[in-house]
Amino acid sequence: MNTWADADPDPPLDFHRRLPGYAITRLVEAPRLATLLGVGSVVVKDETSRFGLPSFKILGASWATYAALRETLGPVPDSDLTPQMLKEWALPARPLTLVAATDGNHGRAVARVANWFGLEARIFVPPFVSETRRRAIIDEGAELVVVDGNYDAAVDAALEDGGMQGRLLISDTARSASDAVPQMVSAGYTTAFLEVEAQLCADDREDLDAIGIQAGVGGLAAAATVWARRPHSGRRANVVVAEPEDAASVFAAVASGQPQTVAATTPTAMAVLQCGTVSLTAFPLLAAGVSCCVALEDKWSLAAVAEMGSCGVDTGPSGAAGLAGLMAGLRGAFAGPVREHLDLGTRSRVLCVATEAAAASAFSSDELIL
Repeated sequence: MNTWADADPDPPLDFHRRLPGYAITRLVEAPRLATLLGVGSVVVKDETSRFGLPSFKILGASWATYAALRETLGPVPDSDLTPQMLKEWALPARPLTLVAATDGNHGRAVARVANWFGLEARIFVPPFVSETRRRAIIDEGAELVVVDGNYDAAVDAALEDGGMQGRLLISDTARSASDAVPQMVSAGYTTAFLEVEAQLCADDREDLDAIGIQAGVGGLAAAATVWARRPHSGRRANVVVAEPEDAASVFAAVASGQPQTVAATTPTAMAVLQCGTVSLTAFPLLAAGVSCCVALEDKWSLAAVAEMGSCGVDTGPSGAAGLAGLMAGLRGAFAGPVREHLDLGTRSRVLCVATEAAAASAFSSDELIL
């Protein structure tokens, strides 16, 4: 699978390591989850904190912004990077406003990256985004624009605004298969999986049989698929993608063999996954590499939150969606055929990714009533 992951001589991991505040996120052994899923072992990549933000999203936002600016500014100095160095490097690009659509974490990450580089940020959100998430974006110094309609409407508004003079669109989803920035966002996410690789090697357990991952627009799942199926790595881990049942755009696209748009208007506990259209840069990778798609009822994600908590990982319904997908697949109505399809047994090793902190979700059952 020849992708953006192998194309850059200045890889995202090297860039992230040089940023102030970089730290490898922990890999948690979860024997309770292994018993629950009927497998040999489960490890959880805890992405509930990155660079002081409560999700993995800044990995993609930071790399994509840097890669886009690098086209005209050249690379940053080959040394540890300080906030002052980042601002000085980006000075020739000013005035410049970073633009993004979000249902929560990506927009906040773009706003934080704008601060790093001394730029402005303008973030578009659909109306279902909670007040807590809106306030977090504003507190990063961004201008917030609420767009009538669903998440796709916010994406369209950001796309139009991002084409104006003095704007740079940092989108984590693509309307064209050739869009470069969403590819760079996904490339940035590979840092998390390369850390997992090193952590598994350190424990002399490089084998991995399955990965449970959330969908959304598909950027993180695409990064997981690329890593799991990278040539010459020796890995052939099955990738299980999970998303809300009424916003299952990846499920629909993989099933039909082409990108599909779903309504994605029904409220869900997995609010940051309420996306109606798969990213067109992610879709070919998902279609080629995903082993199983699971459309989830909220009960599964809420149960997964509790199970993650029992293993010391404090996440919310969106953050626990990867585990929820495995729970629904391996314990639900079609558990036998799913387990056989994934070839998972009592000796199998499984990875789940907890993608956001519980505080980031700020979920309450009241939010499901419109």
